[in-house]
Amino acid sequence: MSNYPIFGCYYYPNSSQHIKSYAHLSHEQITLVDSENTTLLASTIDNCQLDSPLPGMASELNFADGGRFIPQDVEFRWPFALKEHGLSERLEKNKILIVASVLLIPLLLWLILYRLIPSVAVYSVNLAPASTIETMGEQTLSVIEKVALEPSQLSTNKQSEIQQQWRLMLNSLNLDSAKFRLSFYQSDYFSANAFALPNGRVVVTDELVELLKNDPDALRAILLHEIGHVQHHHSIRLAAQAAASTVVFAVIFGDLEGILEVVLGSGSSFLQQAFSRDMEQEADIYAIKNLLKLGYSNHDFADAIEALEKNLQAQEGSYDDAWLKYLSTHPSSQERIEYARQYKPQ
Repeated sequence: MSNYPIFGCYYYPNSSQHIKSYAHLSHEQITLVDSENTTLLASTIDNCQLDSPLPGMASELNFADGGRFIPQDVEFRWPFALKEHGLSERLEKNKILIVASVLLIPLLLWLILYRLIPSVAVYSVNLAPASTIETMGEQTLSVIEKVALEPSQLSTNKQSEIQQQWRLMLNSLNLDSAKFRLSFYQSDYFSANAFALPNGRVVVTDELVELLKNDPDALRAILLHEIGHVQHHHSIRLAAQAAASTVVFAVIFGDLEGILEVVLGSGSSFLQQAFSRDMEQEADIYAIKNLLKLGYSNHDFADAIEALEKNLQAQEGSYDDAWLKYLSTHPSSQERIEYARQYKPQ
């Protein structure tokens, strides 16, 4: 042990008040003495706790009563801690490892966020209880109703007509009408649009019905596309990915307090994020397959997309770019049209 004085500052227990002092190490004991040679504290090494030092920072020594001593020399290292912290300190000063970390950590984050989490989300959707999914869907609808939806202005006859076609389609596809529900709303925010909630409820805006009033096949194709999102659990997967990504970032950056809130509230956040191209393609394939099952042609889906494009061009300006909000989250229309026309049943 060293007998030379170690100059620094002693901080009183649970206080920012401090005094200049120096430490003596002798026979497994540490003694702190102030500038007037008055003993401030004496303790055995076993009763002290040493913080892991970082380059450029002093190695702080904590005592059992809450007091602490910080050496004046930031490069000083306590002799009894050299073996304990030597390896970590050498790693922290290794330039090659630092550069490798800078390069590898973003790659690791990319693998976690864009490969591992989506893969886990695919297999985790079946673990969510039906009651949880129902609650998530209805809570999401409740939030959106308050900020972006208004009661539908469609006539009762028009709503009944579309609802009847909806029920016939569900019956033909052996889908549960208690799960898949169709709701109409007016929305200046969403404009002409349709979206599916995690619990199977599909929302259609008055603006969409008006836009496609002369093209029922286009509306049918869109509704099948939204059902496809539900059948493939895209909303649940998206919510799971968003929650898991937030948890990963919270763990990495140390903000753990908001994790529970994020996990519980993730159901209402999925509408703010675009589905991946793979999810959109899955929903397109579902729509095309079931159009064929209902006796329609795969070309009907392509015709529907083309009709949407024509309606968008014809109504541009008067509908405030109505379809941009819908089509901007999907693969390009031309890709979808070509895929639908070239589609061959397996």
